[in-house]
Amino acid sequence: MSKDKDAPTSVGAKPIPERIREAREARGLSGESFADAIGVSRQAVAQFETGQTSPGGETMSRIIAETGQPISFFTNVPSRPGEPRAPFFRSLKRMEQQQRRRIVRRMQWAGDIGMLLERFIDLPAVNFPDFEFDLERGDEDDIERAAESLRDHWGLGRGPIRGLAAIMEQNGILIVREPVRCQDMDAVSCWIGGRPIVLLSEEVVSGPRDLFNLAHELGHLALHPDVEVSGANLDMIEKQANRFASAFLLPRESFSREVLGSSLAYFKSLKSRWGVAIAAMAYRSRDLGILSENQYSYLFRQMNAQRIRKVEPLDDMFPVNRPTVLGEGLRMLVEHGVHSRSQIEASLSLNLRDVEAIAGLDHGYLDQRVVPIRLHADIRDDHK
Repeated sequence: MSKDKDAPTSVGAKPIPERIREAREARGLSGESFADAIGVSRQAVAQFETGQTSPGGETMSRIIAETGQPISFFTNVPSRPGEPRAPFFRSLKRMEQQQRRRIVRRMQWAGDIGMLLERFIDLPAVNFPDFEFDLERGDEDDIERAAESLRDHWGLGRGPIRGLAAIMEQNGILIVREPVRCQDMDAVSCWIGGRPIVLLSEEVVSGPRDLFNLAHELGHLALHPDVEVSGANLDMIEKQANRFASAFLLPRESFSREVLGSSLAYFKSLKSRWGVAIAAMAYRSRDLGILSENQYSYLFRQMNAQRIRKVEPLDDMFPVNRPTVLGEGLRMLVEHGVHSRSQIEASLSLNLRDVEAIAGLDHGYLDQRVVPIRLHADIRDDHK
């Protein structure tokens, strides 16, 4: 491994140390693997990221190539409302630290896109009811009331919920859906400044599972906005978020009235109405005292016998949630001539492929090399 021999000159701008670290973390690279990739020592990377030294020209070129970010990324710091607060990783104990950091950076970039849009577009305001929840002393009834309060605040009634992503976006929550390449992560959420952000895994293809993931993250955003996650409290806050998701998707009074049987066939019919996994409805029914332990166990034995625990019947009947706000916002800027593709790149100082992925845009939509062409006006008129 070679040292960084191409010493930086005193002419021109120097890369911002924090941005080198951000670019590395956003690619899921450890300091050691990054050092190997750009051909320097681990100590040199640490010095670049703390500002003790700056990479020379050749090394900087390798950094740009490895991270995929434009030069402007390393010389500009976007205006941000704050750092991601309390990301909720369900697999804190199993998930590698660099993978957690990569996902947090992606959420931070989603926040950057949201801030750009807010310069030109009235994004939906964050709209949560005023309720307080005590992490240590809050009980199941408190969680049930919180879920009911949020339903009431958003005017959702007590029936099945369809299109939860759209409902959350209408109430100010930014949602991202993209591949995370991490087996132990279905979804994660955090607050950045005053706006909540949820990132969903593209690898989840079951609509009911995706719905519960969203409701689970909504529980964190509602119940735990100021909680710092640690190994000591992780199990507690995960149980609370699961209870919130169950209560939010399956309100105790209305859902209880519809559980008229305990057979697998009956729970399949409930799933077709509520859009929630059979396993989740079984847990909810047991928690509410609708199913006895014997009935609950028998239902799961039936599922095991039919080998439908991981992939349930009707999973493909419900599509996964597709967020729209970030993508539609960027389309509005481009198609109404408010902010060109080059201006978006300059404003964000991000690789446009990353912007497309985070916003859910088609690959190449922001490619400035695409030349727009149109039919002659008279031909268009003839075919109207």
